[in-house]
Amino acid sequence: MKQFTLITADRKGLAAEIADVLGKAGINILELNAQSVSGSALVEICVDKADDAMHILSAYGFQIVTDDVITLKLQDQPGALAQVTRQLSDAGLSIRGISTLQRHGGVCYVALSTDDDVKARQLMKPLVVG
Repeated sequence: MKQFTLITADRKGLAAEIADVLGKAGINILELNAQSVSGSALVEICVDKADDAMHILSAYGFQIVTDDVITLKLQDQPGALAQVTRQLSDAGLSIRGISTLQRHGGVCYVALSTDDDVKARQLMKPLVVG
Protein backbone atom coordinates (compact mmCIF):
# COMPACT_ATOMS: atom_id res chain seq x y z
CA MET A 1 0.00 0.00 0.00
CA LYS A 2 1.27 3.47 -0.79
CA GLN A 3 0.66 6.21 1.74
CA PHE A 4 1.43 9.82 1.08
CA THR A 5 1.32 13.04 3.00
CA LEU A 6 0.12 16.39 1.71
CA ILE A 7 1.77 19.45 3.19
CA THR A 8 -0.11 22.70 2.73
CA ALA A 9 -1.32 25.82 4.48
CA ASP A 10 -4.16 25.01 6.86
CA ARG A 11 -7.47 26.47 5.79
CA LYS A 12 -11.19 25.94 6.16
CA GLY A 13 -12.58 23.43 3.68
CA LEU A 14 -9.26 21.71 3.02
CA ALA A 15 -10.58 18.18 3.65
CA ALA A 16 -13.61 18.92 1.45
CA GLU A 17 -11.32 20.21 -1.32
CA ILE A 18 -9.15 17.08 -1.23
CA ALA A 19 -12.14 14.72 -1.10
CA ASP A 20 -13.86 16.58 -3.93
CA VAL A 21 -10.81 16.54 -6.22
CA LEU A 22 -10.25 12.82 -5.65
CA GLY A 23 -13.93 11.92 -5.85
CA LYS A 24 -14.33 13.68 -9.21
CA ALA A 25 -11.34 11.69 -10.49
CA GLY A 26 -12.95 8.40 -9.37
CA ILE A 27 -10.35 7.82 -6.66
CA ASN A 28 -11.53 6.18 -3.44
CA ILE A 29 -10.08 7.42 -0.14
CA LEU A 30 -9.21 4.43 2.06
CA GLU A 31 -7.77 6.42 4.95
CA LEU A 32 -7.42 10.11 5.74
CA ASN A 33 -5.73 11.61 8.81
CA ALA A 34 -5.11 15.32 9.13
CA GLN A 35 -3.39 17.55 11.66
CA SER A 36 -2.94 21.28 11.88
CA VAL A 37 0.49 22.38 13.07
CA SER A 38 1.36 26.09 13.38
CA GLY A 39 -0.79 27.12 10.43
CA SER A 40 0.23 24.20 8.24
CA ALA A 41 -1.78 21.08 7.51
CA LEU A 42 -0.30 17.60 7.33
CA VAL A 43 -2.75 15.26 5.62
CA GLU A 44 -1.87 11.55 5.55
CA ILE A 45 -3.85 9.72 2.92
CA CYS A 46 -4.22 6.24 1.45
CA VAL A 47 -6.26 5.79 -1.73
CA ASP A 48 -7.04 2.99 -4.17
CA LYS A 49 -5.14 4.66 -7.05
CA ALA A 50 -2.11 6.28 -5.43
CA ASP A 51 -0.18 7.26 -8.55
CA ASP A 52 -3.24 8.92 -10.09
CA ALA A 53 -4.07 10.71 -6.84
CA MET A 54 -0.54 12.04 -6.41
CA HIS A 55 -0.47 13.30 -10.00
CA ILE A 56 -3.84 15.06 -9.65
CA LEU A 57 -3.09 16.58 -6.25
CA SER A 58 0.35 17.75 -7.42
CA ALA A 59 -1.36 19.50 -10.33
CA TYR A 60 -3.52 21.31 -7.75
CA GLY A 61 -0.34 22.59 -6.10
CA PHE A 62 -0.10 20.27 -3.10
CA GLN A 63 3.38 19.32 -1.87
CA ILE A 64 3.44 15.52 -1.55
CA VAL A 65 5.72 13.23 0.44
CA THR A 66 5.35 9.50 -0.30
CA ASP A 67 5.98 6.45 1.81
CA ASP A 68 5.40 2.74 1.27
CA VAL A 69 3.67 1.17 4.22
CA ILE A 70 3.52 -2.33 5.62
CA THR A 71 0.08 -3.51 6.69
CA LEU A 72 -0.03 -5.81 9.71
CA LYS A 73 -2.88 -7.90 11.07
CA LEU A 74 -2.79 -7.96 14.88
CA GLN A 75 -5.02 -9.38 17.55
CA ASP A 76 -7.09 -6.51 18.92
CA GLN A 77 -5.96 -6.84 22.51
CA PRO A 78 -3.95 -4.79 24.99
CA GLY A 79 -0.22 -5.03 24.38
CA ALA A 80 -0.35 -6.32 20.78
CA LEU A 81 0.88 -3.05 19.31
CA ALA A 82 3.44 -2.67 22.10
CA GLN A 83 4.87 -6.09 21.24
CA VAL A 84 5.25 -5.21 17.55
CA THR A 85 6.77 -1.78 18.16
CA ARG A 86 9.14 -3.18 20.79
CA GLN A 87 10.25 -5.92 18.38
CA LEU A 88 10.99 -3.32 15.70
CA SER A 89 12.84 -1.12 18.18
CA ASP A 90 14.89 -4.04 19.51
CA ALA A 91 15.89 -4.81 15.91
CA GLY A 92 17.24 -1.26 15.60
CA LEU A 93 14.44 0.01 13.36
CA SER A 94 12.86 3.44 13.65
CA ILE A 95 9.15 3.83 12.93
CA ARG A 96 8.53 6.82 10.62
CA GLY A 97 4.74 6.52 10.65
CA ILE A 98 2.03 4.32 12.11
CA SER A 99 -1.76 4.32 11.73
CA THR A 100 -4.59 2.08 12.82
CA LEU A 101 -6.58 1.27 9.68
CA GLN A 102 -9.45 -0.85 10.96
CA ARG A 103 -10.61 -2.74 14.04
CA HIS A 104 -13.22 -5.44 13.71
CA GLY A 105 -13.97 -8.88 15.08
CA GLY A 106 -10.99 -9.07 17.41
CA VAL A 107 -8.53 -8.04 14.70
CA CYS A 108 -6.72 -4.73 14.22
CA TYR A 109 -5.06 -3.72 10.96
CA VAL A 110 -2.11 -1.36 11.33
CA ALA A 111 -0.09 0.41 8.62
CA LEU A 112 3.48 1.43 9.39
CA SER A 113 6.64 2.59 7.70
CA THR A 114 10.17 2.29 9.02
CA ASP A 115 13.66 3.36 8.10
CA ASP A 116 14.23 -0.16 6.66
CA ASP A 117 10.98 -1.63 5.35
CA VAL A 118 12.70 -4.70 3.88
CA LYS A 119 14.04 -5.66 7.30
CA ALA A 120 10.72 -4.79 8.96
CA ARG A 121 8.75 -6.96 6.49
CA GLN A 122 11.06 -9.87 7.16
CA LEU A 123 10.81 -9.40 10.94
CA MET A 124 7.01 -9.05 10.87
CA LYS A 125 6.43 -11.67 8.15
CA PRO A 126 3.79 -13.71 10.05
CA LEU A 127 1.71 -10.53 10.56
CA VAL A 128 2.13 -8.89 7.14
CA VAL A 129 -1.00 -8.62 5.01
CA GLY A 130 -0.45 -8.79 1.25
